[in-house]
Amino acid sequence: MITLLTYLIRIRFRKIFGKDDYLAIFLFLLSIGVLLYFLNKNYSQYANFSLFFLFEIATIHSNRKDLELLKLSPNFSTILFLEYSIYSIPILVLLLINQKFIGIIFIFISIVFITRITKIHQRMLHYPFKMFDPFWVISFRKNKLVLFFPLIFLFGYMGFKYNNENLYYAVLVFFGAIASIPSFEREEIIHIKASYYIGKNYLFQQFKVSCFNFIYLGFLLGILFVILQQWFLLALIPILLFFPMLNLLFKYAFFERKIIHSIFFALFLGNIIYGFPLLLIPFLYFKAIKNLNKIQNA
Repeated sequence: MITLLTYLIRIRFRKIFGKDDYLAIFLFLLSIGVLLYFLNKNYSQYANFSLFFLFEIATIHSNRKDLELLKLSPNFSTILFLEYSIYSIPILVLLLINQKFIGIIFIFISIVFITRITKIHQRMLHYPFKMFDPFWVISFRKNKLVLFFPLIFLFGYMGFKYNNENLYYAVLVFFGAIASIPSFEREEIIHIKASYYIGKNYLFQQFKVSCFNFIYLGFLLGILFVILQQWFLLALIPILLFFPMLNLLFKYAFFERKIIHSIFFALFLGNIIYGFPLLLIPFLYFKAIKNLNKIQNA
């Protein structure tokens, strides 16, 4: 069991850093150590956010391709629990230093819960999304995004219980990020060319579908805030539609350069607090329409 566990961890590091790139691994571990040092100095301010690390564990688990093979081992659940616990060591150390034993127990219980989800039978899940943009369904099925909603609701409840507004805002940001994921996918060029809608009409149809599908997701978050009686946050939900709409502009403005799309989208959101990135929206809009016309007329 130890041999298999070691093998799985080595594979995980190789996927991130390449084979035997010990310098990259050392720098990565060093950066984690530095990050933990600063988090520990400001623990009272960022304490609850450390638990969002569970999102990363859930993502790793949902994207695994080796679960069916691992099930052949009699110690299947134990191996997964130990592997995810090792990945959680930085957060566990941070909680241990600050004597947050309930947080440690919560992480271990969450890991046990995650390891029990071996596979979601997608035929049992019917997503009520409009299929003009099929990537809403594809993204939710491929990335199992539905798994993140129980955690979003949990952290929303924690924000209510501990009267922590930062947790509420973090929930809103994560929700907006999830709604933006389908916009990172790209349809085949032939599908754009064959569409009945041309240029800006095609873009408007994408906006319309994203708005429609967002309403379904926003309804779930709205239920949470109604239960918690957070009326101000309820009013903020429509503003989150800005995330997927903006990402659509970046998608078609940089349709053939996915990496540039991702980098610029992150930079835009990272600097939006200063206001000046908003001036770029008209440029993105016209560039997106220009690219669509170019694709459809090629």
